[in-house]
Amino acid sequence: MTVTVTSKTEVLRTEDVTELDASAEALIVEFNSTKSAIKALEVLKASTEALIRGMLGSTEVGTINGVERVRIAHRSLTKVDRDLLKTAFPEAFEAVMVQSPYTVLQAK
Repeated sequence: MTVTVTSKTEVLRTEDVTELDASAEALIVEFNSTKSAIKALEVLKASTEALIRGMLGSTEVGTINGVERVRIAHRSLTKVDRDLLKTAFPEAFEAVMVQSPYTVLQAK
């Protein structure tokens, strides 16, 4: 005879809560609008970079009135292919995996 036992575990999480004064509302609004502005500026940066690269074509240096104003810099990035390491050497992946907790401010 087989007996199946099912158990349910509940995790209760408590949070410390601080009641903020009214001045915090303006800061939260400013924080959220700044985040939005940063995203918009990143989009603008990417589009202007694409236009400049288009103007450069296959060249690496752009001049205005004979003065160098822009240059394509070549750099190299060395990193580990996590997916390949996890697939090819799962034991090594588990052995070197590091988890670093961090916090993020989430404003509503």
